[in-house]
Amino acid sequence: MVKLDLKSIKSSFKTRKFKYGGYAAMLTASVIAILIVLNLLVGQIPAKLDLTHNRLYSLSKPTIDLLKNLKKDVTIYALFPTGNENPVISEFIQKYAEKSSHVKIKYIDPYKNPGFVKKYQTSETQIDEGSLIVESGNKFRVINRYDMVDYSYNEQTGESNVTGLTIEQKLTPAILYVTSDKSPVLYELKGHGEDTLVRLGISSEIEAANYEIRDLNLLTEKSVPQDATAVIVISPKTDISDIELKKLKDYINSGGRVMFLMDILKDELKNFNSLFESLGVRLEHGIVMEGDNNYNAGNPVWILPKLESHDIVNPIDLNNMYMLIPNAQPIVETKFKKRTITVEKLLTTTSNSWLRKDLTSTSLSKEKGDKSGPFTLAVAITDKADAFNTKLRPRDAKVVIVGNATFLNSQFSKSVPGNLNFVINALNWLQDKKDTLQIQPKDLTTFRLNISTTQAMVWAAITVVGIPIVILVLGLTVWLRRRHL
Repeated sequence: MVKLDLKSIKSSFKTRKFKYGGYAAMLTASVIAILIVLNLLVGQIPAKLDLTHNRLYSLSKPTIDLLKNLKKDVTIYALFPTGNENPVISEFIQKYAEKSSHVKIKYIDPYKNPGFVKKYQTSETQIDEGSLIVESGNKFRVINRYDMVDYSYNEQTGESNVTGLTIEQKLTPAILYVTSDKSPVLYELKGHGEDTLVRLGISSEIEAANYEIRDLNLLTEKSVPQDATAVIVISPKTDISDIELKKLKDYINSGGRVMFLMDILKDELKNFNSLFESLGVRLEHGIVMEGDNNYNAGNPVWILPKLESHDIVNPIDLNNMYMLIPNAQPIVETKFKKRTITVEKLLTTTSNSWLRKDLTSTSLSKEKGDKSGPFTLAVAITDKADAFNTKLRPRDAKVVIVGNATFLNSQFSKSVPGNLNFVINALNWLQDKKDTLQIQPKDLTTFRLNISTTQAMVWAAITVVGIPIVILVLGLTVWLRRRHL
């Protein structure tokens, strides 16, 4: 039979050992209680921190400014089968709704609602699972799932890899488009073997910049349409007629805006050159080759041009982007031009460049007869409005000329972001627009920590052996001290 010694039990509560043990137990319980309360409080706070190296899940300032000033209701339809939503896209579009009460998100199962998808499908628009539809009032824009990522293609393995996210690049301009009362109209000149924005694979990027693209045939049209924000001419293979030349001149003389992208041809296009000379410049026949290895991409004809100071190229320079211009022909300023005309250089080469006149030569070195640089590859021309006759020309005429169009094909525009940015900046400059939506793709490049074998062994010894030994010694020390209390 066990006999309880109440006196000894009572006295044990007064020992130093019980006293310190009680303090430790109370302290441990308090810390656990505080952690539980903090965890519950943090769980109620909706704020999240984007700790990715390039702020992958954060909206850029132009997008935030647009959402802050949004006045119209916008619905973003995300086409995903129920339960199969893309978490990255869902996370991203949700941020638009968080920034503006005018933005609503709705998930639509495209297989259960084929009629809904058909409502937005056109002969030119393919709507796949995972696509987004942005709608406001009676305007909408479809963003295909494949347009929301950037790809790189490995020619050796034949594999494509996703290198960046372009959701914001497509979604923000789409919201701007559907909420705008009027979109600028860009006319593409046709009828002379020109390239088109569709064939170059950049029509969606131009439309994403809020432009509406239409065809222009100056043989059938009486003049350039009045709703034209600008006209673009991409690599014509034959010359324009005298009638078309007059219509283009009339358009420019009345304050029109035109962008010419001219590839080198075997024969001269006399009417085009006549138009350029009336603007104070001319194209010089030949291919520019860059001898400075810092300004070519391993081949003298693949030029990395110098970006001069101008509203068109300054944003490219500020964002540390570069351009690549292959097979360019130079633009020369004429000695005599109208006093109202100003010619500004945009892209130039170094003094180590030269002009290859003999197009049959395969040499990549400077030869006898080649003309020494530097050369101008692109210019911006302004013809000031006549203050004494505002009816004849109510505004300044603006023209951009580039001695190349190849730089815009998909091989270069997709892999060299500066090329596409140049064209969009130039189109914005032509319409006197300064607040451009310069949104960069979210880079998905994975950064790796490269360490040597020796470094790996040292870190393994520290983490596997060193740190456990330190913890063990500290634990033994505490245990021995408490044992002697």
